[in-house]
Amino acid sequence: MDDANLEMAFKACTFAAVGTCGQRCTSLRRLLIHEKVYDEFVGKLVKAYSTIKIGDPLEAGVLCGPLNNQAALDSHVNALARIQKEGGKILYGGKRVNSKGYFVEPTIV
Repeated sequence: MDDANLEMAFKACTFAAVGTCGQRCTSLRRLLIHEKVYDEFVGKLVKAYSTIKIGDPLEAGVLCGPLNNQAALDSHVNALARIQKEGGKILYGGKRVNSKGYFVEPTIV
């Protein structure tokens, strides 16, 4: 809502979406954002996502590890293609990271 504590909502949403790399059933998948705060809130999310270090989750400072297998990678790629086909926009990420394994950028659509 437009009267929400945006800083608290931003921190909670960011952690819920990428804090465990989407590897739990309670990971944030969708946000409903009031139109009056949409640009500000999404801007903060895009900025935060651009700082997320991707790589080996056992390495210090890495927040985003790989998807678990080829099927998960294929599902990710296919979902983004469908989203774009249906008129959705990728606001951040969506690309495969050129590395051994199933790494992708955290994505905001």
